[in-house]
Amino acid sequence: MTLLKKIIAASVCLLALSLSGICFASGLHDMLPDSIKSSGKIVIGINGIFAPMEYQDPESGKLVGIDVEIADAIAKELGVKVQYDDQQFDQLINSINTKRVDMVISGMSDSAVRRKTLDFIDYFNSGTQCFVPKALAGQIKSLEDLSGKTLAVSASTDYLTTMQRWSKENLVAKGKAGINIMAVDSAGSARMQMVQGRAQASALSPEALGWVNIQQNNAYVAVGPLLESNPYGIAFSKDNTQLRDAVFAALEKVFADGTYMSILKKWGADSGALAKPLINGESPK
Repeated sequence: MTLLKKIIAASVCLLALSLSGICFASGLHDMLPDSIKSSGKIVIGINGIFAPMEYQDPESGKLVGIDVEIADAIAKELGVKVQYDDQQFDQLINSINTKRVDMVISGMSDSAVRRKTLDFIDYFNSGTQCFVPKALAGQIKSLEDLSGKTLAVSASTDYLTTMQRWSKENLVAKGKAGINIMAVDSAGSARMQMVQGRAQASALSPEALGWVNIQQNNAYVAVGPLLESNPYGIAFSKDNTQLRDAVFAALEKVFADGTYMSILKKWGADSGALAKPLINGESPK
């Protein structure tokens, strides 16, 4: 083959790749573990019931949301596909430890307890926001007004432990009746308890509460300040730093080129934006 033919062949190949959408930074792809490079995909654990972070679109049945779009953007930079493993939230960490999934992105808070066994790439700031039905907003105006009342909350989330701790430290320790915490299986179940009159309040992240109000015509009112403001993190096994670092490098590009902020604005969640991604709460050295 002549030099001219080689140049033409290479150009055609590059054009074909471009037209097929397989465009990525080869340096980032090379950072991936061999197992992922050979399979061409990253298996991601997710719990698709937490709008607007991740949920199943009722019309298409596909997973959509902030986390899905961020994960897809990361995969595009790395030149691999994503395979989502939609499962119960309380099984996600075990799925990392048993290597059923490569990583988790599912509105999971990067907490000190979780960081003992996992590594996190922080990408979004959230916390615990109490709320009540609009009909009770005139009676329950502060967290202190929840004394002796029932708060329904998903058992597998940080919202439960945050509210238990707040009640103990701010009500029980002062001789007041604590909040009766009703642990249920999902945020939807918690709201149903309020609708049925069994609970007077619940707790969610502010972005999730905002999404619920969009869907339900502002049926709920936030009460009190944001508690335990913590970042959401993409979770990895501590022995999988190679994948963590590759994903971090890809996410830096997603931040830098404006894709990250565009995704958050699309879902009305840009108030939770971080200036840059972090690893376990810190900028890598």
